[in-house]
Amino acid sequence: MAPDPADILPILTEGDPRLAAVAAPVRFPDEALPGVLRRLHATLADFRERAGFGRAMAAPQVGIGLRIIAMQLGATPFALINPRITRVSADRVALWDDCLSVPDRLVRVSRHRSIDLVYHDEAGRERHWRELPLALAELVQHEIDHLDGILMSARAHGPDAVRPIRERASLVEAARPAHRLSLTRIAAAAADIPPPFRDSPQYVCEPLAEALGCRLTLKLECLNPIRSFKARGASVLLADLARAGERGPIVCASAGNWGQAVAWAGRALGLPVTVFASHAANPLKVARMRALGAEVRHAGADFDAAKDAAKAWAAAGGARMIEDGREPQTAEGHGSIAVEMLGRGEAFDAVLVPLGNGALLAGIARWFKAASPATRVIGVCAQGAPAMALSWQAGHPVSTASADTIADGIAVRVPVPEALADLDGLVDEIMQVSDADIIAAMRLAFAHAGLVLEPSGAVGLAGVLALRERLAGQSVATVLCGSNLAPADEALLLQAPADRDAPPGSPGQAASRLG
Repeated sequence: MAPDPADILPILTEGDPRLAAVAAPVRFPDEALPGVLRRLHATLADFRERAGFGRAMAAPQVGIGLRIIAMQLGATPFALINPRITRVSADRVALWDDCLSVPDRLVRVSRHRSIDLVYHDEAGRERHWRELPLALAELVQHEIDHLDGILMSARAHGPDAVRPIRERASLVEAARPAHRLSLTRIAAAAADIPPPFRDSPQYVCEPLAEALGCRLTLKLECLNPIRSFKARGASVLLADLARAGERGPIVCASAGNWGQAVAWAGRALGLPVTVFASHAANPLKVARMRALGAEVRHAGADFDAAKDAAKAWAAAGGARMIEDGREPQTAEGHGSIAVEMLGRGEAFDAVLVPLGNGALLAGIARWFKAASPATRVIGVCAQGAPAMALSWQAGHPVSTASADTIADGIAVRVPVPEALADLDGLVDEIMQVSDADIIAAMRLAFAHAGLVLEPSGAVGLAGVLALRERLAGQSVATVLCGSNLAPADEALLLQAPADRDAPPGSPGQAASRLG
């Protein structure tokens, strides 16, 4: 939505004495604050539209002497009110800086590589933003300088430290990291996801929150025609293929939920679908893939072996192979979940997301780190399938010889390189949970929320359980992403724990481990 022209304020430029004044703190409550924020966001949006860049603007730059920074990182705009740096890294980095108030020049400055920050959001809630990466640490340091009456020209560092603005593309843009996943496409996906999968239930589950000691918000991605989130990404990807003239057959490999999603989307678009599944695949998921119109072929002992067979078959027959996580549209479609999670004005300290091949985590993290970067994004994988955790820690794909976990939906042993790269710079932590953690989480969801989850669908909740001491008292969210149980899963869910009176997370019911 275009800003109201009446809200757009003139941006002060170097030489205006108001830029040298120290801004005053905002005092809560402040009835005028909503109007101030509206004008700041409108002015920044207008500048971005005209100039094609501009990630932030401090209130003093438009003559408002308050300690407010309006930010727009490509998703939903937000504000830092009364920001205060609480930690700086020892190392510093010299880089080129631009400024709305110095429109004709670039200046090389020296900034701390990383900082920690405390601020209030637009609702007056205190937020803690830790370990800002360089691209954002330098931005926030620049804007806090404005609050203290300091322009970047006063920070010129080294010889030949001033350059004309026409060199911005080569000196500034080239140094800032790009990302394969588009925030614009994630926002578009949020509006275009098929209705049965859009706006899934989201609420604070008080019984679970009480059991786990935090304010826990659940996002239910298991109450839809295929009982999982994967139709979001599949629908976006197949719609793009159909618009490009693809007529199929579409080929994929799946442990079950991705195959159902591709079958559902293919049927809606009139595209024939063939799914390769391992001989050990969940029979319920296989039956549902067939019911949705897919041809199912069994190959290999596990998911990755089935994927190899699918690639070979597609190449031999000239079919279109789609690999969950390899095409960016998959993660961008899944990112629509994050758009919905933050669309109600929630402020989460942490969000825990199941990690299989990485498309769900990458899509959600991409939006969160642009719309609510203070939220800690934690990926959760199974100890018996640690390939993605090991790969993230190593910074390159690391395959494992086997994947041995009850969570078949995330039992990945050969990472998708593109999906791994999508996580870079977006994920704060990846942890591993045991099968005992997962079973305990399934039972907690059933007992306290009346929800029946498959093991991979409960992995995020297992992460909350494993981190309950660290997350105590915080506002936490997780995605419950699947409910296609195998018969063995049903038996685990209904079987009484060994110690019925033991509290959740005790040694008798779950083992908490970090990767």
